[in-house]
Amino acid sequence: MLIARDLRIDAGIRTLIRDVSFSVQSGDRIGLVGRNGAGKTTLMRTLIGELPAAEGTVLRSGNIGYFSQEAALPDLEHDDATGLERILMARDIGAMQRRIEHSRQRLESLTGEERDRGIVRFSRLHDEFEAKGGFVAEAEAKRIASNVGIGNDELGQPVRSMSGGQRRRVELARILFAETDVLLLDEPTNHLDLDAKAWMIDYLSTYKGGMLVISHDLPLLDEAITSVLALEHGEIEAYRGNYSHYLVERDLRQERKERERKHQDEAIARLEENIRRFKGTTEKMAKVARAMETRVDRMKRDLVEVQKSGKQVRLQFPQPERSGRVPLAATGVAKAFGDNVVFVDIEFAVERGERMLLIGLNGAGKTTLLRILAGVETADLGEVSLGHRATLGYYAQEHEQITAGKTVFEHMRDVTDVPDVTVRSLLGHFLLADKVDQDAGTLSGGEKTKLALAMLVVSRPNVLMLDEPTNNLDPQAKEALLDALTIYEGTIVMVSHDTDFVAQLMPDRAMLMPDGEMKYFDEELLDLVALA
Repeated sequence: MLIARDLRIDAGIRTLIRDVSFSVQSGDRIGLVGRNGAGKTTLMRTLIGELPAAEGTVLRSGNIGYFSQEAALPDLEHDDATGLERILMARDIGAMQRRIEHSRQRLESLTGEERDRGIVRFSRLHDEFEAKGGFVAEAEAKRIASNVGIGNDELGQPVRSMSGGQRRRVELARILFAETDVLLLDEPTNHLDLDAKAWMIDYLSTYKGGMLVISHDLPLLDEAITSVLALEHGEIEAYRGNYSHYLVERDLRQERKERERKHQDEAIARLEENIRRFKGTTEKMAKVARAMETRVDRMKRDLVEVQKSGKQVRLQFPQPERSGRVPLAATGVAKAFGDNVVFVDIEFAVERGERMLLIGLNGAGKTTLLRILAGVETADLGEVSLGHRATLGYYAQEHEQITAGKTVFEHMRDVTDVPDVTVRSLLGHFLLADKVDQDAGTLSGGEKTKLALAMLVVSRPNVLMLDEPTNNLDPQAKEALLDALTIYEGTIVMVSHDTDFVAQLMPDRAMLMPDGEMKYFDEELLDLVALA
């Protein structure tokens, strides 16, 4: 169980959330919704105890599992912990396994009585592991891992060597394996393919504990939750029902507030007109006017507050300098991580103004290829060449270009020398004007996405490399990005699992990974996009 009472949360000198109270109890399945930057992730981190509240209290009981939207390397029990060990550690099964393996390895170097004692110790550990359901638990962990898209090869891979997406799936499997009483989930379906999303929604819709989830995944919000907490303008309002019901009820409440406020304003206007008429007449009517003024003051204190529509993200990529006919090409590119060969012999040439989509299952090497093309990572074989006047702009889905300890403004300064007023104006278009001096590492996932896009815009590239650019974006910001890319005249190479976004952008060609097969894009390929 989790109870928040009279919470106030500050971000620097700004109050982000005030006077918030609610609870998450067994059987509750709650969606926490609001615009990017409203404070959803900050609230969740405060609930789990990672951040302090300026005022109020949070009461926690039972085993609470928290899944962060960040893909940062977790604090590992052992530097070489594998994906499976990391998952099993949630129940201490992983630690027991490691002790058993250590005991087994020691036996190989023991002799005589020491070996006899070692055998007894190994047998005792083995029996304890079996008594605690270790073998059954391991099978369960592997089943959960498989359902969220972690293959057997990844389970045996050290967590430190994993990509951000792989680490997120491992952490998600770990949280689900941990036998929690309360789940706090921040964008749990990012990096999941279509089958894993469907399994996740089914799992959450039958979860017996309490759940609070942040997500822009509309199917999840419609099928897995039974109530909504809407965070807007620093306040929380509760709604019963799923997300679609919330949208309807929100609009109805807004209409009722507007009607009531209109009636209040009209009543105040009538009284104030009478006050003006009566004030300069007889003493008796002047007393009536003073009584009316007291009444007007009271009515103004009790006015229904009607929130104005929030500002909209405005995004436009400046039309870039014209590149050569073939701005980007690859010849015989191959990449492997240890014994894991990701892809070999990738060859293609992208023409000026073309939109190319990389398609493939999780682990097919889409992000790895994009990083090689962007110059962030090197290929083991082959060559990537830039054409005449080609300038690259790379958007990394893990926000690698955003560094903790540097302000939002400093990040913009790293990529442009335009005047300060231009930088601040651009950040305002991305709804980041009030975060100019904030440590970029403390931004929410959606805000980091907006900052990364702002850095792309101001650098004016003519080849955009985009890796899951819609992750963490709210619907309005996603629409703004789509509109901007639609009219962009440069070249685009993109990875995305967002079927609707890809369908509306309509790429020219698609490369199927890991084979590197090139196809002209049509609607039939959208089924493969959903599996990515």
